[in-house]
Amino acid sequence: MSSARYLPHFGAGGPLVRHASCFVLLLAIARAENGTAPTQTAPGADLFTNSSVRRIRIEIRPEDVRALRKESRSYVRSAIYAEDEFYPEVGVHLKGSTGSFRGLDDKPGLTLDFGRFSSGQRFHGLRKIHLNNSVEDPSYVNEQIASELFRAAGVPAPRVTHALVELNGRKLGLYVLKEGFTEDFLGIYFKRVDGNLYDTDLGDAVDQRRTRQSGRDPGDEHAGLELLAEAALEPELNRRWQRLNAALDMDRFITFMALEVMACHRDGYTLARNNFRLYHDPDAKKVVFFPHGMDQLFGRADLPWKPHMAGLLARSVMETAEGRREYQARFGALFTNLFIVDRLTNRVNQIVGALRPFLGNSEFKQIEREAAAVRDRIVQRALNLRRQLAEPEPTLLEFADGIARLTGWTKIDQPAGGRMDETIDGRSALHIIAGPVTSASWRTSARLRRGRYRFEALGKIVAVKPLPFGKNQGAGLRIGDRMRQAFNFTGDSSWKRLDLEFQVDTDEEDVEFVCEFRASSGQVWFDKDSLRLIEIQ
Repeated sequence: MSSARYLPHFGAGGPLVRHASCFVLLLAIARAENGTAPTQTAPGADLFTNSSVRRIRIEIRPEDVRALRKESRSYVRSAIYAEDEFYPEVGVHLKGSTGSFRGLDDKPGLTLDFGRFSSGQRFHGLRKIHLNNSVEDPSYVNEQIASELFRAAGVPAPRVTHALVELNGRKLGLYVLKEGFTEDFLGIYFKRVDGNLYDTDLGDAVDQRRTRQSGRDPGDEHAGLELLAEAALEPELNRRWQRLNAALDMDRFITFMALEVMACHRDGYTLARNNFRLYHDPDAKKVVFFPHGMDQLFGRADLPWKPHMAGLLARSVMETAEGRREYQARFGALFTNLFIVDRLTNRVNQIVGALRPFLGNSEFKQIEREAAAVRDRIVQRALNLRRQLAEPEPTLLEFADGIARLTGWTKIDQPAGGRMDETIDGRSALHIIAGPVTSASWRTSARLRRGRYRFEALGKIVAVKPLPFGKNQGAGLRIGDRMRQAFNFTGDSSWKRLDLEFQVDTDEEDVEFVCEFRASSGQVWFDKDSLRLIEIQ
């Protein structure tokens, strides 16, 4: 299947489409051909196409409250009042992961299943909605911005709006309202909705047995995923590319990867093997990835556009020459024609502005401040990506007798109340003085060939006190976002060797090296001459 069906190419794959209007036209044609554009007749259209904030009142009986306290993920019955409508016997359970989960007496995330106990009951045509407490996104805009980006690029993603929620007479405040992954959702994008939809909250899905969320073929419950897992692990790369294309909607997956990286979705599939859903389309007999849990975005402007891929399938695709070419072309086209800063920041303004009539002045001002930070992160991400994409391709790091020096260090996250500099006091060193809350680092990167390596440094610390949170404290080394060896180098110490072994499993990979300092006070020095990489035979 040609990737031009979704997006124009640039570079060797074809001419770069330079005007957004041309790109939008191509996307509109592709979305019309593939059913990837929600229409005004789609279930829930009225819920998501106007800017009204819904008022939802939830009543749960005392015995069901007790049941929820005991088993927060199990459905209990509730009654829902929304505007002038009453919905009896609605299933409700608590939702949220480690960072976002809150109990009933706090601001809980909630899933409402209107058809759970009352067959055929729908909320604006939808069986299921999620009410996200947005505790990890105080701007309340990230999920909506990201889902619109994915849909604009032809990747199915749930629609998003907002609601004011009340639970048993207690006003919980503003929530992000998101449609559920159900047959209602699938029907917008696929001709058939009876394929298997998989819940993947436990991590990488293609090489594990998964919980089937919906689907009508129990006799063939995991066949599609098993074929995909076998293709991903195919050792012969030309054969792998062919097998992956036979089992995976490759066009959508490459777009999915590129957008997750572009938006710095550091808790998604591509970078963290988390927050995604899978659908086995019975017509195409291919697996499609859906994004999920996009409440923390644009957090690191300098995230490489070709980072280490954590997801097995993402790594498998990028190990092939065809996959790397497709990803590069797709990333450039998306960045040029879809990641348009003015449009994105204006959309943030529109979303936040629509909340104004429904919120008190102080609450709205706080959300405005958080949204301004999101706009700034979008701007900084675009500026950094533009610089990255303009840079020439790096060459392989050269080793002499199995050793290479690491140079070109850059300071990241300078601590408030502290300092980062390069000192020469007997020996040249990378120096960090901690402020009250410090998570700072010196970083560089290099392109490596397949093999096993050891990253080495000499570190010295004085009066280092740990932070009151987190398991890694003091000074340590790590490899980008993919490998963090536990460390607790605190107190006082003369020069001590620090090292970390890792492996590169692809023919070539850009690897980021990090000299990290997490502390509430104290100083660290990393000897510059000792910062080196050793090839392990």
